[in-house]
Amino acid sequence: MKPRLSFFLPVYFVAVVYLALSLASVDAQEKVKASYLATSGGQAPLWIANDLGFFKKHGLEVDVIYIPGGAIATQALIANEVQFILGQGFTSIVAALSGADPVIVGTFYNQNPFSFVTTSRIAQPSDLIGKKIGVLSIGSVNSLVVEMALKHWRIDESKVFVLRAGSTRERVQSLTSGNLDATVVTAEEVKRVRKAGLRILLDLADIGSSLPMTSVTVRRSFLKTKTDIVGRFLRATSEAGGIFQTEKERSLKVLAKWTRLSDREALEDMYQIYSQTISLPPKTDLAGVQMILDFLGKSRPEAKQARAQDFVDEGVLLDLEKAGFFRSLKSKDLK
Repeated sequence: MKPRLSFFLPVYFVAVVYLALSLASVDAQEKVKASYLATSGGQAPLWIANDLGFFKKHGLEVDVIYIPGGAIATQALIANEVQFILGQGFTSIVAALSGADPVIVGTFYNQNPFSFVTTSRIAQPSDLIGKKIGVLSIGSVNSLVVEMALKHWRIDESKVFVLRAGSTRERVQSLTSGNLDATVVTAEEVKRVRKAGLRILLDLADIGSSLPMTSVTVRRSFLKTKTDIVGRFLRATSEAGGIFQTEKERSLKVLAKWTRLSDREALEDMYQIYSQTISLPPKTDLAGVQMILDFLGKSRPEAKQARAQDFVDEGVLLDLEKAGFFRSLKSKDLK
């Protein structure tokens, strides 16, 4: 007598379908690596997306890696060792001018966060003439910010000495010891340098200057073949940005973990600075990109011919905006 399979076949079919769906769900958790360049509040969208599960929500398994320095991170991106960078867009623009394929797909922080700091001996901008100004490295973002300040004061750069002077901490120490006369620091350092008796001669945000300080950068080839993953990443980090804007205590816990700060006052200062200046939707201010190109154009002829929009592709971001994603962020509870 032949076995009756009429009952077992539907059950078997359901089991196969369930297994297939389960495997599809596992596959949907796309694995990527994302690097951040500094332990500052500007990285909050990445950190919060990781810690509060927004990447997982959008089908991503993200390995978050600290890579100090934009040049090293950009090299890792080009080598496909990481797929996303969250950090200043300066080095990706430099790499693109050299023929590589990084492109900015969004920017969470466009406001220039730098302040121009001097010793107490410098009472006014004209006192800088003949003095030493320290930067991280010549031709870096620091150098660009110094140039912005000098232009604002109408001081010719040839009348000052711009020197390579190491990290922010090293430069501040050089100011307090009298080995330097001025430098630039980011917003979260301002209170500390004031306590050290140094003078804030200019807050660059006050002159309306913009820079792509926390941009999401990918390779153009990755954007073309993995457009959906880029969209998921932008959705996750944008939702995290919404949390950062509105939920102070949850955000402070994340900041404390990643910055390793235990000083509540310092954490609150950081939160205050970055929660108020985040861009949502994370659109890139092309004026900031053009500022970089103008700066690079002094030593690189190709930068003079380039257009700011050639270094930015926000097609995925615009699609999310058209679909109402960012409107939904403002109306729904993200907890």
